[in-house]
Amino acid sequence: MESRSKRTMNGERGFTIIEMMIALALFAVGLTTLSGMQLHAMHGSNSGRHATQAGSIAESSMEQLERLAWAQLTPTAGWSAPVTRNVTVQGSVEKAYTVDWRITDLVADWTRTIDVRVRWDEPKRPNRSVVFTSIRFNREGV
Repeated sequence: MESRSKRTMNGERGFTIIEMMIALALFAVGLTTLSGMQLHAMHGSNSGRHATQAGSIAESSMEQLERLAWAQLTPTAGWSAPVTRNVTVQGSVEKAYTVDWRITDLVADWTRTIDVRVRWDEPKRPNRSVVFTSIRFNREGV
């Protein structure tokens, strides 16, 4: 108690080196945690962007198939051969997606289901996919 009162009486104030070291250690732990959270957020953002792009590709493919005439919309034996669609950013390929589809008779000559599947890989999360399904009615009466 004496040394503290002597310091205050002499006008000396401030932090000791131990207090400074503890404060800097806590600050470093906080910054490390923040940087880890930032990296996690960036990975989540990339994953979300890829899912959005895959959904857009699936929607576009579905619309193309739905525009076909009934006679051209023939049932497939399982999934079609995959087609690769590349998404480019500033001239370079950012992500490659594989697209395939399946057409099956629901009620012969009346309704058919159309399934479009888009697949892609991400680091530490391989085999991601989005599937869109639609039912097409024979409006043409063919």
